[in-house]
Amino acid sequence: MNITSVMFATPEYDELVAMRIATLYEPLNAEITVEHFAKEYKDVHLRVQNDQSVLIAAVVAKVCEEEDEFMNKRKICLLRQVVVRKDLQGTGLGREVLESIEKLLISKGYKEIRLHAHVGVLDFYTKFGYVKHGKEFTDYGIQLHIMKKKIQKKSEKLEKLEAEGAAY
Repeated sequence: MNITSVMFATPEYDELVAMRIATLYEPLNAEITVEHFAKEYKDVHLRVQNDQSVLIAAVVAKVCEEEDEFMNKRKICLLRQVVVRKDLQGTGLGREVLESIEKLLISKGYKEIRLHAHVGVLDFYTKFGYVKHGKEFTDYGIQLHIMKKKIQKKSEKLEKLEAEGAAY
């Protein structure tokens, strides 16, 4: 599996859009228009392909920074869509894609992943530690939930943490 970034409004982007329409929007009877895709120009578009360079999944994400309660900036990623080709759903590919994206984000210093999950995939994301946040909402005619997962690079120091100091 190979994950590469795709530029907006390129033939590669159009291929991702076609797969997203066939795999996600049409089966869910989404109310999608060309204008919806035009709003994606600032998003990150990832192409997931197999060893033969065939498109097998697509990811659309937004990246941002947010201040925590201590006014520290932390990097957040919103996975707007994680779409696996129809004929490959149920094969474990979605798990592989999600785990790869999480590892990539951890290596880049992200602290949290948020995603918009339609009601049919809530159980899938729950299995991987994502928790529903807030109320259900509708976007493009699809019922969605925001889900969150805190991620963080494990510190070698924490793994070797030992009590030190003099006895009282």
